[in-house]
Amino acid sequence: MVKITPVFDFSGYNSITTEPIHNDMENYRDNSHYTKKVGDLILNRILFYQQEEVPEYFGILINSENIESHLTKIRQDREVWAKNHPDEVKLVK
Repeated sequence: MVKITPVFDFSGYNSITTEPIHNDMENYRDNSHYTKKVGDLILNRILFYQQEEVPEYFGILINSENIESHLTKIRQDREVWAKNHPDEVKLVK
């Protein structure tokens, strides 16, 4: 897709996507549905609205020139996160 047009990536390992799993989560309702709060951050990033409210690491604009380095960073961050959160890795498995 990035060969055609740049796209925003809201995945990765950051304070929004790695919120500890518990009953009253702020960012996600379940493993694949985010809350209105996160939806607003996504819209703000895409629409370049209230950018000061969106963490700079959330919603990275990727293109054909930075896709490989972006994917490398996600893979590295995944390894670090898994090492630091073995109980959550076990829960997911």
